[in-house]
Amino acid sequence: MKSSLRYLLALSLVLIMVSGLLAAKQLYTCGMHPQIIREEPGDCPICGMKLQPVRANTVATSSGTAAASGERKIKYYKSTMTPGEVKSTPGKDSMGMDMVPVYEGEDSSAQSSIQIDAVTIQRMNLKTALVDHGPVRREFRTVGIIAYNEQGRRDITTKYDGWLEKLDVSATWTAVKTGDPLFEIYSPDLYNAQLNYLVALHSEGAAGGPLTRASLERLKLFDISADVVAQLAQSGEARRTYLYRAPADGVVIEKMAVQGQMMKSGERIYRLADLSTVWVNAQIYEKDLPYIHDGQAASVHMTYGQDRTIDGTIQLVLPEVEDLTRTATARIVLHNPDGYLKPGMFVDVRFAAQLADDAVLVPDMAVLRSGEHNTVFVALEGGMFEPRDVKLGARSEGGVYQVLSGLRAGERVVTSGQFMLDSESQLREAIEKMLKSAATEPVAEDQGKRASARPAVGSARKILHYQSSMMPKESSPAPAKDSMGMDMVPVYEESAQPSAPAAHPDAPASDPRQTGLTSPAAAGPSGQSSLPLDTDVIAMLPPGHPALDRATLAAFARAQPVVQSQGKSTEEGDRCGKCGMSQVAMAAGQSCDQHKE
Repeated sequence: MKSSLRYLLALSLVLIMVSGLLAAKQLYTCGMHPQIIREEPGDCPICGMKLQPVRANTVATSSGTAAASGERKIKYYKSTMTPGEVKSTPGKDSMGMDMVPVYEGEDSSAQSSIQIDAVTIQRMNLKTALVDHGPVRREFRTVGIIAYNEQGRRDITTKYDGWLEKLDVSATWTAVKTGDPLFEIYSPDLYNAQLNYLVALHSEGAAGGPLTRASLERLKLFDISADVVAQLAQSGEARRTYLYRAPADGVVIEKMAVQGQMMKSGERIYRLADLSTVWVNAQIYEKDLPYIHDGQAASVHMTYGQDRTIDGTIQLVLPEVEDLTRTATARIVLHNPDGYLKPGMFVDVRFAAQLADDAVLVPDMAVLRSGEHNTVFVALEGGMFEPRDVKLGARSEGGVYQVLSGLRAGERVVTSGQFMLDSESQLREAIEKMLKSAATEPVAEDQGKRASARPAVGSARKILHYQSSMMPKESSPAPAKDSMGMDMVPVYEESAQPSAPAAHPDAPASDPRQTGLTSPAAAGPSGQSSLPLDTDVIAMLPPGHPALDRATLAAFARAQPVVQSQGKSTEEGDRCGKCGMSQVAMAAGQSCDQHKE
């Protein structure tokens, strides 16, 4: 008893070891024909490709599935060479290869996920990246133009008429400082005002009176400075010309007068511009306007010279969009102490905006765009890849997009090689649609009906005659060769008289010279034509003869007896016994010589 137990125990251990070895055994398959599985490496018996090793867990899973399913139902048959070719019955595909069955529960083409082994993933150079989350920041870049600060512009005018006797600044773009002499002017009004002030001062004394105060107020209205008035009171003598000095720092951008010119009060002599601060007018596109606001920080990069960056803030976004460029203007005020920024220069302006504090972010390289749809491939476990539609938001810095729906943070998406996965996914979707249409249409029944409608290959059919496939006018009652040395083909009873489309009652009669009609009089009992109306016979018709229709030919055929001689030629059996005229010539209307006599 003990010995038998020991024997059974040893036998079970041996069986377990053998099964383990078999389970761990490496199998090989063909990449083009997955149904080919071999235990040793070699070539595929169908296409001759090298067999590739298969993972053991894949084979075990497939075998376990097959064993658990028991009796499986075949859904359809598919081609291993042409992926889109399927049939409901077994047979061969368009390339002559046997189609393999696809069972229920194993239709990988109807699934949205794609499974690829590790070797193929490496060959396809598939790369993945994690879906992250974080703030959505975006940098807007645009062009800007440096302009004058309108708050620093100043016109130089006088409040009295006069003549310019001397110009100290005689050219534009001359930089001036506050107090620099600009010009000397002689004005009778200004000279009289000085005299009135001196007379009032002498008459009323240093304490002054109403006349002194009135004359002094008139000089102030002429923009005469207090220093000039003090010098006038001290000297006690009126000056003929008045030296006009610059009221502020700036650059002379306009000069409207020349020396000796008479100037009216209020007429512009110079225009000064202060370049210590300048404006940058940045062009903002309509789609970016929601992200730009007053007080927002901006950085201005120089496009020439040294690589300089000046930080500034948006003073104002103008509430206007230009018609031609469809852009709005954002005004940025920059300090220009050294005069490096010059009006009219182009600069590169950049704005930074945070659109969302926390959002799901996907790499731009992972998104496949096709029209209105955005698709990504999510990498799952076991070499599975799932195509998934996503809804994208704004673009963020770092080459990522905000994901509004379709993905979660922590998932892994394909960033390289997804075009091959997309083609495979679309192919499987097309196959799925074909399978759905095949399930709704009775394909097998239609094929059976079409097959039954055609005559069987082995069925006995009556051969009327043999006809040349190259020369349609050559025929023979027995198998023979035509004039070109080709074997004549048999003409069977059911194909001897093809059905012609019915003519419209209003349609004009067709000309046999153009259509090649066959005379009914030359047809045998079976309806097979033996004497067609070719160009040689139609040439026998007299000039100007009207066209013959089918009714005329049919009436002539009913009036004439049909003589068929199998041993004679066609021409000999279809001629008149008296004069030898052919029946076709008689049907054309030619008169018989015997009848003429």
